[in-house]
Amino acid sequence: MKDRLGNPVKLGDVVRVVEICQEFLDVLPDDELVHISKMLNQEIEPGLTGHGGLYLLPHEFELVRKARTVGNEC
Repeated sequence: MKDRLGNPVKLGDVVRVVEICQEFLDVLPDDELVHISKMLNQEIEPGLTGHGGLYLLPHEFELVRKARTVGNEC
């Protein structure tokens, strides 16, 4: 998958949510809306736990940093 700038993004990379579809927010229950709307302009990092989530289309996020590759550090 690629972000809004065309950068390749893979599992484990950190991304920033830059847009959330208003039509999606309009149909969320209040208890979910609070959590999902807080993701806007935030970095989403791997390893976070929870039972909800946000599927992002390419124009809705941008790459912040690539995941560290374990075992390749010097």
